[in-house]
Amino acid sequence: HAGWAKRVKSDDRVGPPQPHILEEEVGAEVVLFDSERQIFVSLNETASDIWRLADGRFSLDELVAKLAASYGTDSDSIRSDVESTVQELIDADLLPAASE
Repeated sequence: HAGWAKRVKSDDRVGPPQPHILEEEVGAEVVLFDSERQIFVSLNETASDIWRLADGRFSLDELVAKLAASYGTDSDSIRSDVESTVQELIDADLLPAASE
């Protein structure tokens, strides 16, 4: 897809969310509202955990490590899922692409 943002790398900071995104906690999940496109996006529980950490303070590696620790697993076993979820959030313009 030609409009996709550049691929997220391990040392890229993740977040903070785009300014046009509003969020609401619904149980263990997060529902996002894109005020520019007037659409809702519902995140599953794991994507919601990633979203909550995507505030611009952590690199992708740090985010993977924090999630692995909270899930009681090793970083390698979740890295590809976290990377793909972060990339999907960037491609959907919910999170900003990494700065050049």
